[in-house]
Amino acid sequence: MTNKDVLLQIEQLRKELNDRYREQSSITPELVELSVQLDHLLNKLQLRP
Repeated sequence: MTNKDVLLQIEQLRKELNDRYREQSSITPELVELSVQLDHLLNKLQLRP
């Protein structure tokens, strides 16, 4: 998986997380799971200076 692929997945998850939070206005187990997925992707991302 390339950095570009990871960045695309991160952007998609961020959008989904934001959309769901706007709809529910509360933290649900689903939002927590999305947040965990986002953290895992961020950890995979290898940014080079």
